Amino acid sequence: MLLLKFKHFIKSDDAAWITFIHGAGGSSTIWHKQVKVLKEHFNLLLIDLRGHGMSNDLPVNNDYSLNVVVDEVVEVIQYLNIKKSHFIGVSLGTIIITKISDLYPKIVDKVILSGAITSFSTRTLFLLRTAQAIKGFTPNIILYRLFALIIMPSKEHRVSRRVFINEAKKIKNKAFKNWLRLLPEIKRTIDDISKLKLSKPTLFISGIEDYLFVRQIEEYVKDKSNCFLQKVNNSGHIVNIDQHKIFNNFTLRFLK
Repeated sequence: MLLLKFKHFIKSDDAAWITFIHGAGGSSTIWHKQVKVLKEHFNLLLIDLRGHGMSNDLPVNNDYSLNVVVDEVVEVIQYLNIKKSHFIGVSLGTIIITKISDLYPKIVDKVILSGAITSFSTRTLFLLRTAQAIKGFTPNIILYRLFALIIMPSKEHRVSRRVFINEAKKIKNKAFKNWLRLLPEIKRTIDDISKLKLSKPTLFISGIEDYLFVRQIEEYVKDKSNCFLQKVNNSGHIVNIDQHKIFNNFTLRFLK
């Protein structure tokens, strides 16, 4: 069995766990501002998805699926004998965590979803379909820069843009193409998520400038008593980088 690569920080045997899941094109390094603060209170598990970060050498085959992604994350948790964990995810990581919560509810405590994707707007669908259409003849770096500018357009997002592009450049060409192949399945999963009643206490943290997704999240949480939304000024899709101090404060208040 080839495990996903991971890092973990142990506070104590009886401390609660937090498992972090990054988004597409990212890696566990995006959480470094959270690690500094949260390792003083929790045990931390940071996982790199297949083809990303420390798991860059693990192949992403043509038959890769979102269910396999979920199972691979859970395998790491079981390997470390973690019985229950809080989960924090960003972007695609929020979809993976929502599926874990649905398929493996016993291992999930509280959930924090940042830059969450609960539905695709017409603009987002156009972006993703364009990426699929041109992926065969467009250099990956151009697609990375295009994604970064559309998702994180403001000057306040420049650090997040730089981090995303630098991490995405490390992904091998075949892995990138096969992650793009998952887009139709991701779309179907998001359609299913929009109908789910999330069973775990869930905090959404979204930047006010997360233009592609924040309005849909506002609608999503309206009729869900165990879901809460915190919107952050001067922040876009990746709040944990744009406004890491605010993100960390919300996290501690919700999980403690």
